[in-house]
This record gives sequence, structure tokens and C-alpha cells, in this order.
Amino acid sequence: MSLNGGAVPMEPSTCGVTDFKDAPIPIGLERFLGLVIRSLSTALEDTVGSHEAGGFISLVGIAISEEVQAEYLRAAGAERLGREAVSNALIDLKRRLGGDFYVIEDTAERLVLGNRRCPFGDLAKECPSLCTITSHVFGHMVAESQGYGRVTLAETIARGAQECRIVIDLDPDAPDHGGQSYFGNGNA
Repeated sequence: MSLNGGAVPMEPSTCGVTDFKDAPIPIGLERFLGLVIRSLSTALEDTVGSHEAGGFISLVGIAISEEVQAEYLRAAGAERLGREAVSNALIDLKRRLGGDFYVIEDTAERLVLGNRRCPFGDLAKECPSLCTITSHVFGHMVAESQGYGRVTLAETIARGAQECRIVIDLDPDAPDHGGQSYFGNGNA
């Protein structure tokens, strides 16, 4: 009993594991970064709303796309990627990030990519706005190499589809099915 007649509070246990290197704690770099992204995205959406959060995520996507584009241009040793190279670069990028993208259609007017595995994993289902980053990276890379690209996220794993289906129109006069247009800087 305590001095005031109440129950004596129990102190938390200080016994137990003190070396955690073999403990089954599912936190690695990928999970940690996922937690950071989810927390930032959720805080942003809760603070400014979903629509405005999308605008901020767009800015992040553009910044990322510029860095990624520069890496592929360095690797190609070129000032811009040709038609086949940009398609290969998009698939290679997502492969490096853990996705499983592949070509469904590749014509002079459009590029359609499928994806069997989301690079963001289950995090994409919690934060579907992450797909916007894919749109910006793809759109920017295509527009910088081809002059124009309109990215439509026709189907996404984040929205419950079995696979993603991303349509990239290369012709600005093609029918628009709700895509985001991107314009190159005039070097195409």
C-alpha cells in the first residue's frame, strides 16, 4: 500500500532481452523508409487535405524524376534518351526498385506498361498517392526524351487491381482518359 492508501503502482519490468540483434523485429531500411513515407503522407493529408497533399507529392515526384533522368542520361552517355531507351529505362528503374514492369504495347503513339509487383508493396495501398510519383517520373522521362507524354494510371495495385496498367500517350491529340500531361524542355 502507498502512503495515501492506494495500491502501489508496479514498476515496468527492466528484465529481459538487452541484446536485440537476434530479436524478430521486422524493421529494416525498407520498412523504416516506408514508415517515414506513410507518416509524412498521412500527416500532409491530415494537415492540408488530400488534394493539396497531391500537389506537394507532385513537387517531390518532379524533383525525383529530374535526378533519375540525369542518372539514365549519364549511363547512356547522351543528352536525351531515344524511344527504345526511354522505354527500357522506365522498366529498368522499376525493376531496381522492386517492381515487375513489362511492355504491353509499344507504338509510335503510345506506350502501355504493366506491372505485376508494386515497388512500394503494401504501403501503396495505404498511400495510393505514391502512384503519383510513378506518374511524374515516367511522364518527365518520356517528355524529356520524346517532347511530350501523358501518363494515365489506368489500373493500379494501390487501387485494388491485380496488376498496374500505365498508359503513356506520346501524341498530345490522342484521346485523354484522365491522364497527366508532361512537356519536355524542347530538346526532343
